Amino acid sequence: MAESASFVDPAFLARFGLTRINAIDYFLHPLNPFQTKAKTSNEVLSMQGINIGTLMQWGTGARPGPLSLEQGEEEYRVALSRLTGEQYELLPMSNIN
Repeated sequence: MAESASFVDPAFLARFGLTRINAIDYFLHPLNPFQTKAKTSNEVLSMQGINIGTLMQWGTGARPGPLSLEQGEEEYRVALSRLTGEQYELLPMSNIN
């Protein structure tokens, strides 16, 4: 079985669960067979320590934390908008149902 044959990481799920806060981080997991071959803007932000969870906890220079989930997602979208290239984005919460 190839290393990318499965997209389930029981250790990640047991430790963190899967929520809107870490869904993009989970999608960037190296075992994800659906991950794009190109480096994404999400990976660039992740290498800088920027994700929805950290934005919710610490905020930004213009918007100090703690932030709500919606505010954290908005700040993450703003950070993504400053970068070019392929990006993974969450659907807005209003489109979930």
